Amino acid sequence: MRMPRLTLHVLFAVAALFIWLGPAQAASVDEQRRLFLQAEEALRKGQRQAYLNLLPRLDGYPLTPYLTAMDLERRLGSGSTAEVRAFLKAYGDIPASDSLRRKWLRELAKQARWGDFLQDYTPQTNEDLQCLYGQALLGAGMTGAAMNHAGEMWLSGSSRPKSCDPLFAAWMGKGLLTKGLVVERVGLAMNAGQTGLARYLTRFLPPEERPWVEYWCKVDESPGLVLERDWSGVRSDFVPPVLAHGMRKLTRVDASRTARDWDRLRLRYGLERERFADIEVDIALFMSLRFEDGAVERIGALPVDLRSDRLREWGVRAALRQQDWAAVLTKVDGLTQSQQQEPRWRYWRARALEQTGWTEHALALYQDLASETHYFGMLAADRLGRPYEVEHQPVVVNAEMLSVAKQDPGLRRAVEFFALKRYGPGRSEWQRALPRLDEGVKLAAAIWARELGWHDRAITATVAARHHTDLEIRFPLPYSSQITVQSTAKNLNPAWVYGVMRQESLFMEDVGSSAGALGLMQIMPQTGQRIAGWHGERLANSQLLLQPERNIRYGTTYLRRQLDDLQDHYALATAAYNAGQHRVKGWLPRNGELPADIWVETIPFNETRNYVERVLSYTAIYEHRLGQPLTRVSHRLPPVQPPDGVTRVAESGY
Repeated sequence: MRMPRLTLHVLFAVAALFIWLGPAQAASVDEQRRLFLQAEEALRKGQRQAYLNLLPRLDGYPLTPYLTAMDLERRLGSGSTAEVRAFLKAYGDIPASDSLRRKWLRELAKQARWGDFLQDYTPQTNEDLQCLYGQALLGAGMTGAAMNHAGEMWLSGSSRPKSCDPLFAAWMGKGLLTKGLVVERVGLAMNAGQTGLARYLTRFLPPEERPWVEYWCKVDESPGLVLERDWSGVRSDFVPPVLAHGMRKLTRVDASRTARDWDRLRLRYGLERERFADIEVDIALFMSLRFEDGAVERIGALPVDLRSDRLREWGVRAALRQQDWAAVLTKVDGLTQSQQQEPRWRYWRARALEQTGWTEHALALYQDLASETHYFGMLAADRLGRPYEVEHQPVVVNAEMLSVAKQDPGLRRAVEFFALKRYGPGRSEWQRALPRLDEGVKLAAAIWARELGWHDRAITATVAARHHTDLEIRFPLPYSSQITVQSTAKNLNPAWVYGVMRQESLFMEDVGSSAGALGLMQIMPQTGQRIAGWHGERLANSQLLLQPERNIRYGTTYLRRQLDDLQDHYALATAAYNAGQHRVKGWLPRNGELPADIWVETIPFNETRNYVERVLSYTAIYEHRLGQPLTRVSHRLPPVQPPDGVTRVAESGY
């Protein structure tokens, strides 16, 4: 049913007006916030008239479009197409439009209004809507585009929604499903652990090829089967992926043994190296990741065109782990030009030059790096004995820029959500607004966020503006009393605690990670339970970890435990906080001590390696912010000892 024209006019006039309210208007900002919550609750309860009665008093309030979107969502079956399209056109950049569009597209599909569906469709991440898009192309007679879309949707390692069935049926009806596409999708399914889907796909294969899928499933459970099979004269598109799957699983258990087994298998059955290149690359990579003897030589034996950027980098790391400095230089030279310009590899070139006697060349590289404020710049400054380039240069913006920022609709919506303590939607609005602002307005936004105490958005705004020298914005000091108390109680450097907290959560006390970690110091619920036990407490609910005081207390306890258990070594303890102590102990050198910068560089996990580098550099900056004497990064990096050098402590703790 259509709304009366007057109501439509009121709705869109209200939603379109983004002006700051003056004191003479009917409702203050605080009052409008209260009215917004009332109107929102009325819509949730289905009390539309109550919502409409409140609407005039929300004139100019930044979040009114969210109410309009809620109202439209509840009337999609009866509202007009013009209303929805007018809203999507006016507010297509706000998160509420995403939800409205998804529901609107489903409503159009339900009514088989395929022309309207195509008109209002924008690229979606939702698989069901992607499938419906294919149906819409079919329904609108756009067969060629529909068939291309079907081919793209087919290649997935998981089952597609039922809404894809009509699209796939039409695609197969035209004979476009080839055996190669089936083999490829079986491989995607097997790599995703979807053996059920792989078995289902056998129906699309010729009968003589179907046993290969069952064999592949057996190899998935018992990868050693590939070493027992006679591969001579076997010709099938399944041979390379099945063999690669089995060898990949074996490689992750023992890369060196798998390398020997593969070499024997390849020579015995005449398996062409080019056809099985994935196996060769995988073995070389995992030998490097596991610091196994022969890794450098294995990578060097690969044809140049098989060496990915990642494999080239691990070639350098394998040479570093062996402290073969001539090989390090050779491997760095083998990186791409863009890789060689990265601070990481400039530093390691300098280290290798220094170790091989090319001191002047090394010093020149260190000089360039030392002017940069990051982990490798600090390490380079340490090699030279130079002070760090840590200088506070505050953001300066004029009143006009600040006014522009405070009148930006997206930023205003973000700040309103922040005022309502709805931090997630506020961050979404903030991040959507930043790309369309010029750099001056981004910096003004950073100042505004800092004034509000919204530290994480202030930091993201300076990063977006590529301004890195306002240390007060980029390295704020919130929760100072809690951090001081807990750091003192546990004999921890508060600068390190701040460095960890900044890297973990960017000071977002409400944040939860995809893995389930919670709060300022990103504590996993299970870990929180253990720490609570150390404190003689019971964690009744994992949401209690979102309390700043508890989170900081537990997080600092856990940091202290890592430091005590791992040689009193900042790099090891920091890595353990991120990846787990059991992993860090597995990464320790086995034959004598190892320079700590090499140990950090050869951490197998990219995330953990970057994490350690950032936390160590942030710690130095936070010492500056806290007015503490500066401890050089290299002084926190004494040589890493083998496992026997690890200090053992009892299970009791703080």
